[in-house]
Amino acid sequence: MKSLRVTQIQKYVVWLVILLLTIFTRFYLLPNKPLHFDEGINGWFVLQMKTLGFYKYDPTNYHGPLYFYLLRGFTALWGHSVEVLRSLPAVFSVFSVMLFTSHLIRSRIISWSMVFLLFFSPAFLFYGRSGIHEMPFVFFQLLFALGMLRWYEESDGTSLALLLTGVIGMATLKETFAITLASWVVGLAFAGPKVIRQYFNWGKIKSAWSRRLTYMVVMLLLAFVLLFTGFLRNLPGLFDFVKAFLPWMKTGVGETGHNKEFLYWIKSMAQAEPLALFGVGMAFVGLISKDARLRMVSAFSLFQLLIYSLIPYKTIWCILTLVWGFYLVLALYAQQIFLRKNWQGYVFGSILMIGTVGSVRSDWRAVFSQPIDMSHPYIYVNSTYEMKELQDATLQVARENAELLTKPVQIGMREQWPYPWVYRNFKTHWDICADNVIAGAWMYYCDVAGESAVEQTLTEPYMKIRIMLRQQRELTTVYLKKSLFEDVYKASFETVGPAKENP
Repeated sequence: MKSLRVTQIQKYVVWLVILLLTIFTRFYLLPNKPLHFDEGINGWFVLQMKTLGFYKYDPTNYHGPLYFYLLRGFTALWGHSVEVLRSLPAVFSVFSVMLFTSHLIRSRIISWSMVFLLFFSPAFLFYGRSGIHEMPFVFFQLLFALGMLRWYEESDGTSLALLLTGVIGMATLKETFAITLASWVVGLAFAGPKVIRQYFNWGKIKSAWSRRLTYMVVMLLLAFVLLFTGFLRNLPGLFDFVKAFLPWMKTGVGETGHNKEFLYWIKSMAQAEPLALFGVGMAFVGLISKDARLRMVSAFSLFQLLIYSLIPYKTIWCILTLVWGFYLVLALYAQQIFLRKNWQGYVFGSILMIGTVGSVRSDWRAVFSQPIDMSHPYIYVNSTYEMKELQDATLQVARENAELLTKPVQIGMREQWPYPWVYRNFKTHWDICADNVIAGAWMYYCDVAGESAVEQTLTEPYMKIRIMLRQQRELTTVYLKKSLFEDVYKASFETVGPAKENP
């Protein structure tokens, strides 16, 4: 009995250590990288929810309502800040790692391999600290995947609960859930007719079904309807869910400025996610494996990669959707290889260790050491450090001079995100500077074409700063009233405007 108790205590200690390490890596220095414009957009949507009372689903936004409602809850509890914007995905990143400590499938080797691989994954760490939809979406993808694996083993109510929760969760977050489901269909095809009959055995489904599952389905469908209809205040939102697929597909194949080559994901993995690339190679071998699960997961992962590669529209954060499938392939191999305890296990383990070193290096560069290292593939159209320094200075001046919140500022360039969220408490004018200059503003953000229009209206000295606010974008000209900023903003600037007369 004493030995059993010690074993249980050891398990709890290991679980707690993993939890604390995962929380630490996902939350430590959370605001250390500049705000991405997508994060600002998401924050702005939540501000609009506060005014409107619900999220009005827009089929051209390509993102479902669940994320915004969850983020609204976070901001209601902890306020509007960069840390709060990123805390929601960080929580789901922790959930995604810890999900595999619950041993929902029989194999402990598969479960602990996934814990290890997801903990060190640069994509899971980097985008688990970014205020966008990807991490919550992937969490529900993982739930669905666990349901698929568990049904192969158990065919019980828990399997169905995982599948149902996974598919509804995905559908309320991103339209790309359709690609995930289509990829699993391909995976089942590779698993073979016997496995397909097992998955669609109505006798087994009926046997596994329960009253509790019926209640759960009703609750999930009710949540789906309420989320898309703005809790019944926007009934067309439910129909917009179906309509969204047409503009989504049009954007995917159109010329948007985010179009990339076919091998973009492979090259990105080679640079930032070496173990996932190893998983890609192993997945091709897995297609002819005797293990039906390995064939299914390999085909799923490769087909999903193929579809994302064929779609011209590519934003790097979608890599998070791809890499976990190849980690699951490696975990399935780990179960086979490590049980044999022969030379293959040592070779496989050595490759995993070498790849993990590469992942840790990628983690350190992108997350903690240089979180806006432009050479890292995960840093994409991100705000610059110069923007962060400027933003911090303006917010500091506003905190020290509360009366400035009642005086005008002008954000007058074409690309204005994330400033509607950053300067949400300012008296902001959004006219393009070249078209209309707001006289007397204590701060102007303008395109270079608006410089002369602004400088003609200045009645005292201003700091003129030409700055790249976002990676791979044109320069922006910022004017700051010198009397307010000369002791705060320390970067280089040019003084413009008439000299201030001595009293």
